[in-house]
Amino acid sequence: MNNLYTNICSKLNTLYDKREAEALARIIIEDILHMSLTKVLAGIERDLTAEQKQTLTQVIVRLTHHEPIQYITGKTDFCDLPIKVTPSVLIPRPETEQLVEIATDVFDAEDTVSIMDACTGSGCIAIAIKHLRPCWDVHACDISAEALKIAHFNAEYNDTEVTFSQFDLLTGNYPPTRYNMITSNPPYVMCKEKGSMDPNVLEHEPQLALFVDDNNPLVFYDALATWGKQALHTDGYLLVEINHLLSKETAALLESHNYTEVTTIHDSFDKPRFIICKK
Repeated sequence: MNNLYTNICSKLNTLYDKREAEALARIIIEDILHMSLTKVLAGIERDLTAEQKQTLTQVIVRLTHHEPIQYITGKTDFCDLPIKVTPSVLIPRPETEQLVEIATDVFDAEDTVSIMDACTGSGCIAIAIKHLRPCWDVHACDISAEALKIAHFNAEYNDTEVTFSQFDLLTGNYPPTRYNMITSNPPYVMCKEKGSMDPNVLEHEPQLALFVDDNNPLVFYDALATWGKQALHTDGYLLVEINHLLSKETAALLESHNYTEVTTIHDSFDKPRFIICKK
């Protein structure tokens, strides 16, 4: 038979570029078929069991329907931590790891710090912060009960203590707890941007976690700013990931809520991606 790796790549080359097809082939061989890529490439491992053949066929079909590999494997990595993902939660993006880096640099590791991560989804931000700053008191919330189930699992799996709660950020019924920082990667993609997005995102990731009305694209930032004024301690911080197309508008909104030291931070692609400001 042909080299399994080459065979898988050839099946994927019509849908993915060469580098992505090769990366997917490695994941399929190692994480799904549980084979050694080194031995496959060396021709030591050649034959698939009937079960492996069936699994491989199913995976290829799912990939041809643009299903993200992270949903197929049920996992991804975030800040070097294993994170379970399902279609109930957004797949964490690598650029969001920078938000964790920013958050953990604001206060000293040994300080008494309380943080709330809003719109937590898989819990990846809150869990990564707690992992890096075990002395901090970390909370997280989401509107989705299904997302919170995944977040609970991820916290336990990574042996991190995070307090989760369910509520709708847009109702204005905020919990009474006070925090030193609120972080959030809320929905911020405008519906009019759908035409430029990949089908693996549009057809499979949760719309609730992605999109906002074109007529009110900053609705979550307005809610976060309002909540922050109530919930943040004096000199507390609000740190958010933003839509780079609306960076100036988001900064102006936060300034209109009388936040100070409003600072826009660019990501590794030099796009304005985060804003941090002080109450």
